[in-house]
Amino acid sequence: MTPSRTRLLLRDLVLPLEDAVIPESRLSELLGQRFGVDASSHGPLQIVRRALDARGRAPRYVFAIEVDVDAPLAAQLVAAGRAHVVSTPMHVAWDLPAPPPGPRPVVIGAGPAGLFAALTLAEAGWPPVIVERGLSVKERSKDVSLLYREGVLNPESNVCYGEGGAGTFSDGKLYTRVHDERVRRVLEILVARGAKSEILVDTRPHLGTDRLVALLAATRAHLEALGAVFRFSTRVDDFVIEDGALSTLVLAGGERLEATTAVLATGHSARAIWERLLHAGLPLEARRFAVGFRIEHPQELVNSMRYGRAERHPLLPAADYRLAHNEPSGRGVYSFCMCPGGVVVPTPTEPDSLCINGMSHSARDGRYANSAMVVTVGPEDYAKGGRQSVLDGVDFQLAAERAAYQAGGGAFCAPAMRVSDFVAGRVSRDLPPTSYRRGLVSSDLASLYPAPVIESLRRALGRFDRSMRGFVTAEAKLIGVETRTAAPVRVPRGADLQALGAAGLYPVGEGMGYAGGIVSSAVDGMRAAEAILMAHGAVRRDVPAGP
Repeated sequence: MTPSRTRLLLRDLVLPLEDAVIPESRLSELLGQRFGVDASSHGPLQIVRRALDARGRAPRYVFAIEVDVDAPLAAQLVAAGRAHVVSTPMHVAWDLPAPPPGPRPVVIGAGPAGLFAALTLAEAGWPPVIVERGLSVKERSKDVSLLYREGVLNPESNVCYGEGGAGTFSDGKLYTRVHDERVRRVLEILVARGAKSEILVDTRPHLGTDRLVALLAATRAHLEALGAVFRFSTRVDDFVIEDGALSTLVLAGGERLEATTAVLATGHSARAIWERLLHAGLPLEARRFAVGFRIEHPQELVNSMRYGRAERHPLLPAADYRLAHNEPSGRGVYSFCMCPGGVVVPTPTEPDSLCINGMSHSARDGRYANSAMVVTVGPEDYAKGGRQSVLDGVDFQLAAERAAYQAGGGAFCAPAMRVSDFVAGRVSRDLPPTSYRRGLVSSDLASLYPAPVIESLRRALGRFDRSMRGFVTAEAKLIGVETRTAAPVRVPRGADLQALGAAGLYPVGEGMGYAGGIVSSAVDGMRAAEAILMAHGAVRRDVPAGP
């Protein structure tokens, strides 16, 4: 008679690079060596977490696994604190008895917050209308290519506006510091729509821009099959609030769309939306955010700094890094959205202004590595003459973007300096090669931000060079400007996630000040949709996890 088994989680199983390619047999051996679990006393193992540990001289992979172990042995391991019992994973589903009377819900914005709000509503039986000012991802890609190749900007269809949101043309990073059970559900849904299953186990998962187009098309097809309606090239220009509740959305061209329930998910570049919310009488709050530049190194140099003698090992991925420095004043300086093997790209939404970002394909096999290198700013940096306005941070962003456009000489060429010259306070006479297709122009980047921002960045770069020798080098350059790290405003909402002063309006995601990245935005969109469903009598069900 086969003894009963208990499913356990076991952590910190370490394998050298060569053994991590097909790790199952070696992990099974480690179960016997470290835990006394021989092959006859456990079932098939499942890898649930994989992390590259590049510290020290020999990079290695660290695994966590789940495995069914004979019950008596499992009890011993748990009692000794060497393993944990795994409960059956569940997630929440919602069912509406019937679609509520009145107009369908509207989701404004087809980025991750909007799409995951729409999925939650549609799968519960109340499919929304999704309005997006930009184009579908395939058509949008043509406009983005034209911007990269020829410097032609479509203000309504670009890197920030269109199906998938700004994250579509980035590295597709999926790691987040948000601790929420919905994070796992977001990843499972992405796998169901075509993402690689590795994102469920990697500690720093990413999709890659090249894989996002097909994934978004599959997501749209799924939503449409559930009854959702997409309206692209449809911009919301105003909100009608009556007796403290949303009643109507005014679209570009004058069309009035009845809407008593709407998820507002317009992304971190929703400048016109913030102004229209103020015009409609809603309160807004100013937020601290961060601005700076993109720093670009040869990927081989980053590999050398991170991997040492193992830098050329064929099984190592393109190296990344995370760096942070806190000034005595409390101002922070940090790397953000690091793109190994990636390229620097223009991300403007307005003519005669320039902001930039980084992106990588799934293979991350490009010649260069880039990352935002940014400094936190607040009213002390941009309040005008001592007078503060909630949109001062927006004006600060725009001033830097216009100055960068002028410094680059137009056509979305970017101002840049060698990192060593920036730290030394001198203007570069020439610049090394770059991934930035529009071209770089040597310029004094110190003129683009207030002196305290520049000095904080210089001090931080010196510290980063001490922790990663060679980080400050003439081979690397700073490229301007990175301004869209986060929304500089927040739209206040209550515990029910409805906007203060506008019942029925649910502000979510980066653009409303509640998230930062693909996954956290998706989670926030799901939370808002769940709040809507609960308010309309939906029934909650706990169902086994999985796509």
